[in-house]
Amino acid sequence: MLLLLGPTDAGKTTLALRLLERAGEAHLLDLDPGQGALPGTFTLFRYREGSLTPVRRALVGALSPVGVEAKALVAALRLARLIPRGSPAIGDTDGLLDPSYRLLQVDALAPTEVLILGSEALYQALSWRQDLRVRLAKPLPEARRKTAAERRRNRLERLLAHFQEARPRALPLKGPAEPGRLYGLLDGEGFFLAYGKLLAWEGGEGLFLTPHEGEVARLEATRLSLPTPALPG
Repeated sequence: MLLLLGPTDAGKTTLALRLLERAGEAHLLDLDPGQGALPGTFTLFRYREGSLTPVRRALVGALSPVGVEAKALVAALRLARLIPRGSPAIGDTDGLLDPSYRLLQVDALAPTEVLILGSEALYQALSWRQDLRVRLAKPLPEARRKTAAERRRNRLERLLAHFQEARPRALPLKGPAEPGRLYGLLDGEGFFLAYGKLLAWEGGEGLFLTPHEGEVARLEATRLSLPTPALPG
């Protein structure tokens, strides 16, 4: 695996997509819970013939690894273990530059190479390790810095797309509960199925708006909420 690290808006995702195109068939490990494919999650994709197909998702439950570092590391490792042996893979991360967290992430994922875009400090924090292949590169010249408002809008658009086919359904839920909060619906292996927005709660049962109609093994509260009239329900 090639693991891409660096600050926000350095061009990591753009570079990842270019490298996937060159590979033709590979896997993408989306490790950006804030600006990735679905906010609050990590996603393993299979890339083939110009398209990305989700394989599995893991719940992080926050828009940054800060405060949920252990959960984020385990989520990334569980998805990485699903990559077939010998398959080219690229890990695309968020913009957190904390050296301690990044070193733990590198140790957990054991990438073949680490490419750091635009952070000399992070490079110095990792390059002392003789068992790691770490390179430093400049940010992509076409990378554009997004405003906070653009980032919020991007997250909202992805969440609304996720809820496009959502319908209300009742699910068992132990309290206390907070209506409006997003819950992760998990399968029997602990992988993410979908989000559910809690609409109401009473007597050990919650009414959720969710696109998932199948079996749910567990509900897990997240740090995310979606208080918007644009969302059905």
